[in-house]
Amino acid sequence: MTIEFGHWPENPVRSFQVTKILGLASLGFADVTEIFEACKRIDPESDDSWIREWLATSRAVEKHGRDAEATGNWLSARNAYCRACNYNRVAEFLIEAQDTRKIDLLKKTSELFDAASCYFDVVPEKVQIDYEGVKLEGYFFAPPWVQEPRATVLSLNGGDCQTTENYFNIGPALIQSGYNFFVYDQPGTGLSLYEKGKPRRADAEHFHSKAVDFLASRPEVDASKIIVFGESFSGYDSLRLASQDPRLAAVISNGGPHKFNWGEMLKWMPPSYAAHAMHILGAESLDDFANDPRFNYNLDGFVEKIECPLLVMHGVEEVMVQPNPLHQALTNYQQAGTSNKSFVAIEDRRLGGLEHCQVDNRNVTHEVVLNWLCSIGLGPAAPRGMTEIVQP
Repeated sequence: MTIEFGHWPENPVRSFQVTKILGLASLGFADVTEIFEACKRIDPESDDSWIREWLATSRAVEKHGRDAEATGNWLSARNAYCRACNYNRVAEFLIEAQDTRKIDLLKKTSELFDAASCYFDVVPEKVQIDYEGVKLEGYFFAPPWVQEPRATVLSLNGGDCQTTENYFNIGPALIQSGYNFFVYDQPGTGLSLYEKGKPRRADAEHFHSKAVDFLASRPEVDASKIIVFGESFSGYDSLRLASQDPRLAAVISNGGPHKFNWGEMLKWMPPSYAAHAMHILGAESLDDFANDPRFNYNLDGFVEKIECPLLVMHGVEEVMVQPNPLHQALTNYQQAGTSNKSFVAIEDRRLGGLEHCQVDNRNVTHEVVLNWLCSIGLGPAAPRGMTEIVQP
């Protein structure tokens, strides 16, 4: 792999997690030195070592944030809280579902995000989505310098992606561009899964359409310009939702599968990761996971129904989507019913962005997504202080 964190070649899942956090460093939401200092102290064969060192880093950075905030230095406080939030999430990743620390650390991640977000240029509104007797927590961002109702991006969480991480991955780029931005603890992620007991479903529109309902009700939202962005597991969700909900103006699937072949995926998943996958789906056993029709995540017969503009993104060194990742991405593109569709393969080996969902260079995702939105007439609002964008 091009920029894969290479210290632990025998531990691809952990190496990938480090690549993810390194990918946030250039965006200002992590720090390379802090990451490598943590990695130097980690025994890659020990879950306890991983959890201990990332938590120690998170707590040390958080303390700097608290000290800065006490002096009135909100800028350093905000930046420290963002980094601490992300290191806390990396620690939480390896804690098993039944461990009582899981919920505690998920709540801590939200606490640190809230501490940072009150100093964001666009302070989010904390909202709730009603779903099957529980409240799903979310964050709604509406740039105040855009006066009229505007295009809005609903960004969906991947299989091991928390809501706050989802924000850091792409939210600031879209918000600064003048889009409304919404993320929430959808079923199968975060506290919606571990505290409220709501797993994912193959019919993802069952819950994501409720998020569209919420957005369509907001005065800041142009209901004719709701865009759905999904990557990894939610690259499936975004396509399934677009096939069933005609209100969407555009859909983006980044690194998403066409069909989950659980048998093939279990061959490369380490036991802890397989257990995580079963839990987010609500499966009781490996046999249940592989054979129950409830877990038939298959877009055959659905992508053909998509009518809105579609972008499919694929990194040429994709390994997480198995088997045959390129074939799966091309199948989503080729079978899609819309005539307005684009397929972008990321293959510039100098710049990276070749890995699963461009975790090694998030700038690539931002560029491709925003270029495509411009090409279909849903491009960014004018920069602050300008009344229009001068076209070339």
